[in-house]
Amino acid sequence: MATTETRDILDLLAADHQLVEERFTTLDSAHATDRHSLFCELVHTLVGHEVAEELVVYPAIVHDAPDGEAEAKPRLEEQAEAEQKLADMEKMDPASPEFGAQLAQLKSAVLAHAKAEEARIFPLLRHVETPASRAEMADRYQRAKDKAPTHPHPHSPDTPPGNKLLGSVAALFDKARDAVKNA
Repeated sequence: MATTETRDILDLLAADHQLVEERFTTLDSAHATDRHSLFCELVHTLVGHEVAEELVVYPAIVHDAPDGEAEAKPRLEEQAEAEQKLADMEKMDPASPEFGAQLAQLKSAVLAHAKAEEARIFPLLRHVETPASRAEMADRYQRAKDKAPTHPHPHSPDTPPGNKLLGSVAALFDKARDAVKNA
């Protein structure tokens, strides 16, 4: 009898946090000529992670956790700030000193945000969600990441229903824009 591996949203979130930290480390030590492509990878990783959290994780926290809205609000605000910084940085020359300074600020903010999620949100999910619901959340989270926009949209809503409606349109636009750029 074959065994099936059960995925847990907490494992996926932790793996994403680790990947983001690795992408920052790689970008920090990259030669200026490599920074653009590495920054694009970081943007894609962060945007997918944030969008999927906004669609799957934070609605569950707000709905299921005691005082969930108070727990979710500061994390969503941090994500919105990071998304704005990413959008601003996409317009910069990655070889410029200004870009380096902005990258250092972004790295500090994003890693602090990840630690806050691990300290506050992870225990809540573990407490209020069953292993089965966390597995179902993991599947929805992965699907949301796969369909997420590839660029930040800081002025888009980050809570339902607006994020669900506008997120798919933004994703289609981003993928078309990426295809034209890469053609």
